[in-house]
Amino acid sequence: MIYNSDTMKGIFSLKPDKPQEEAADFVANPHLFLSGPASSGKTSAALLRLQQILTSSPAAPGSSTLVLVPQRSLAEPYQEYLRKVKLPVSQFVSIQTMSSIVRRMIALFWPLIASRQVFRHPFEPPRFLTLETAQYYMAQIVDPLIDRGHFATITLTRNRLFSQLVDNLNKSAIVGFPQTELARRLKSAWNGDQTQLIVYDDVQLAVNAFRTFCLEHNLLDFSLQVELFREIVWPNETFQKYFQNQYQHLIYDNAEEDPPYVHDIVGSWIKNLQSSLIILDEGGGLRSFLGADPVSAAKLASQSTARLHFEQNYVSSAPIKALLGYLQSSQAQKLPYSTISQALIIASKQPRFFPELLQSVSREIADLVLNGTPADQIVVLSPFVSDPMVFELSRRLTKASITTQTLRPSLALKSNPHIQTILTLASLAHPDWKQAPDLYQTQSALSTAIPRLDPLRARLILEQATINHDGALLPPIETLSKDLTERVPSDVLRQYEKLRLWIGSVDPNEPLDYFISRLFSELLTQPGFGFADDQPAGENTARLTQSYQKFKRPLAADQGADASYLGREYYKALSQGLLSALFVPEEEIVGEPGVLIAPVMTFLMQNRAVQHQFWLNLGSKGWYERLEQPLTHPYVLNRQWDPRKKWTTDDEMALGRFNLERTLVGLLRRCSGQVHLCTSDYGEAGIEEKGLLLTWAQNLFRSALREEQHD
Repeated sequence: MIYNSDTMKGIFSLKPDKPQEEAADFVANPHLFLSGPASSGKTSAALLRLQQILTSSPAAPGSSTLVLVPQRSLAEPYQEYLRKVKLPVSQFVSIQTMSSIVRRMIALFWPLIASRQVFRHPFEPPRFLTLETAQYYMAQIVDPLIDRGHFATITLTRNRLFSQLVDNLNKSAIVGFPQTELARRLKSAWNGDQTQLIVYDDVQLAVNAFRTFCLEHNLLDFSLQVELFREIVWPNETFQKYFQNQYQHLIYDNAEEDPPYVHDIVGSWIKNLQSSLIILDEGGGLRSFLGADPVSAAKLASQSTARLHFEQNYVSSAPIKALLGYLQSSQAQKLPYSTISQALIIASKQPRFFPELLQSVSREIADLVLNGTPADQIVVLSPFVSDPMVFELSRRLTKASITTQTLRPSLALKSNPHIQTILTLASLAHPDWKQAPDLYQTQSALSTAIPRLDPLRARLILEQATINHDGALLPPIETLSKDLTERVPSDVLRQYEKLRLWIGSVDPNEPLDYFISRLFSELLTQPGFGFADDQPAGENTARLTQSYQKFKRPLAADQGADASYLGREYYKALSQGLLSALFVPEEEIVGEPGVLIAPVMTFLMQNRAVQHQFWLNLGSKGWYERLEQPLTHPYVLNRQWDPRKKWTTDDEMALGRFNLERTLVGLLRRCSGQVHLCTSDYGEAGIEEKGLLLTWAQNLFRSALREEQHD
């Protein structure tokens, strides 16, 4: 049997059961729709099917397989498998997201798009925008509107305002309605103060102007990429033949996490493929706020010739399974206290403040590791993961010789101390930017660049410039007072002067990426400076360089976009928060493999099971409430929304309850041991919180205790 071949060792820990063997048989079930809850073995069955495709004899020449996933993190099982096998010469496996396919096909079929005369300069190359550069250009459109009084009632930060406008455009594209209908759709569901309707008119004005700007300058944000692919490339006969020649087999995993335009496209491809496997995770749709549509994904079953449903849970412990059954049975059945206490662990004494809770959690984790639990089988979860929480947990666990790893949405580039140092020195070297850093930023940059120059002495040096009124932000050492030069070691002063002279010699017309490279190699990595023998400093400098290079590509074709202009605009955009995490992966992994600290949704999208889960901030509404979005609405801008309805408070409450139950079920299905409920009288924000999750846990234990005492 091919399931026992050496290629599968280390991939599957269990012998395939009969349903998995049935799903793997692509000859008997060439077009299969496979559904089931998380941890029921669906991806394992897909890997078995992929193996059968690759080891079928004889292999068809050029027989290629497309593995389609909604986001890169969900591709890891397939990438791991392919790393451990040697593919036949005639076989090829491509792991893609639909977004990557769309962009690649637009670039390849650009002459076809140009022939439609959609753009003002159709025969010039396209200029693809990232999410962040789209926000940058949106700012150029919206800032004048704000100056004229539009969005006057909105109190959002600039980057959130721009991101919600871009999100509106994205929703129109992935759902499949014209962007000119955004205001009408948002207005039709609004059930509150009528002044909000004016805001929706402002939204429509802004997105229309942005789209016109993009068409005039060959700028392709994500929404325009999707529309061009959907309306021009996809229906084209030449493209259809090209795609059919590219792939004969399809494995589409976690279809429920993709928006409906992807399902439309996949549905049209199935009939022309030799085989297809569509996998739907029941209880999924975790990215619904980003357009994920499980209902649309379920309709792909009608495009398949066979259906299969998995029910087995290969991960959860017996008490966790009992708790899952209780959750999914409308909680009508009774659950013994002994079962609940085996599944959910609570402290005998609740800490009063959050720092005490972190101390308690650290001790519990240390005890688990000491008693044989691998550190990488423990995860600490919270709706949001803050820097102080990560720092405190990591510090305490490191003291116990336990490594930690943080998985969280990418942080702002400017929040990294290495990157902030480079940016501050760049602004000092480019006075023509007129973006001079403040005293605190400069003081911090000097202390990072010259480790032996502490912040206090750095501040005293900088204050000399103010005393001397010479206009220089970095005063020459000969202008420093005798008292100060006696307080600072002479070798540190020489390093400071070397830095000052280097900064003063910079050509303002030098491209910013060249400047960063020279600053790093010629100064900051030299002996005695802060980046010497510091690998993370090198990695962060490379991130910043790549970030700038990606930012400047669409801007470089603009008239007057010289090196000084590009550098200034990049620095300004970073400072204003418009480029929160340019050229950084969807999630940023920090640290060595060990105890994982992650936001709940980020962890769930990893499709990873662990033995122990620690749930923090139980009282937070972040476990189930959607973020405030006054300029958009992901559930109204959805293919399943009835446009005749109003969005009411009841809808919001029902959504919260649904989100909480889906989150709980998803977490429990990914837990092979126990869940540790961790709460304190006062939450991380220093206030008492009584959200639905905390109430649910308290009621669950109280009800079980009453039943036990009654019996």
